[in-house]
Amino acid sequence: MQRDRRRFLHLASGVAMLPAVPQIARAQAYPTRPIHFMVPFSAGPNDALARLAGKRLSDDLKQPVVVETRAGATGTIGAEAVVRAPPDGYTLLFTVDLPITMAPALLKLNYDPQHDLIPIAAVVKSDNVLVVNPGTGIKSMAELVAAAKAKPGTLTFASAGHASPAHMCGEMIKRQAGIDMVHVPYTSATAAMNAVLAGNVEMFCGPIGVALPQIKAGTVYALGVTGSESSSLLPGVTPLVTSYPGLVISAWYGLFAPVGTPASVINTLHDEFKKIFADPELQTTLLALGLTREWVSGSDLVQKIANDIARWRDVIVTANIHAE
Repeated sequence: MQRDRRRFLHLASGVAMLPAVPQIARAQAYPTRPIHFMVPFSAGPNDALARLAGKRLSDDLKQPVVVETRAGATGTIGAEAVVRAPPDGYTLLFTVDLPITMAPALLKLNYDPQHDLIPIAAVVKSDNVLVVNPGTGIKSMAELVAAAKAKPGTLTFASAGHASPAHMCGEMIKRQAGIDMVHVPYTSATAAMNAVLAGNVEMFCGPIGVALPQIKAGTVYALGVTGSESSSLLPGVTPLVTSYPGLVISAWYGLFAPVGTPASVINTLHDEFKKIFADPELQTTLLALGLTREWVSGSDLVQKIANDIARWRDVIVTANIHAE
């Protein structure tokens, strides 16, 4: 009887291991077919960056990389599509941080970004810059604050829409400087910048890549960048954090896989992306998009996501911001 029991347990353990064998084989052979990058925004740096990385990954892994746009609902439609996809490494989320770090405080999500997705790596960042129309006569943050306090509720700031990073920036300035300004949402960062150029609004805290040509042309004036330090794209512009601690808005872009994706696949993608974004030749292209390399992976990225979710929840709740 004891011998039969041992034989049964031996067979049972063998059967239990059978499903793992083809899974391991698939992971070792990865990839054997096209990889899909799900991009949750229809245009801009996210799409351009995904296509750039996809081309290089395709060249390295000898498989096509298809960039698929699934936009809407603050990027959460595309993110949810990846969460629901088979965890095999063939459907990945390539996104700016919005549907990962800001969306949880803005929308009722059908996924948990901290538990339903594996963060493979964050690869680049995009700081914002606060610009004003020269016609305002404002040339520093001190002058902006003085003007706002002299006439509360009259200065206006543009954004790329409700709950966009530019909206968050304006609300954070209001909160930390103790001033009152009026938010004017537009449909895109380009539209917001055009409104500043036309003098329809006084300021815009938008992506450096959008504002840089106008700053160089002298058609807008830069008051400060929103990174934790000076930007290599605008080396002479002071970070706002020097005057207002915590006023950091630095969007980051990263690659995610559905939870359950084999570790060997995650490691392959991690190593490939690290190689791709370490290439010095890529840096010129990134700068042209208004992006700078910032590599974060592993436990550091997990902690960064947790910190960002908590920080944005505080800003969103305090300012009573709602997605539209």
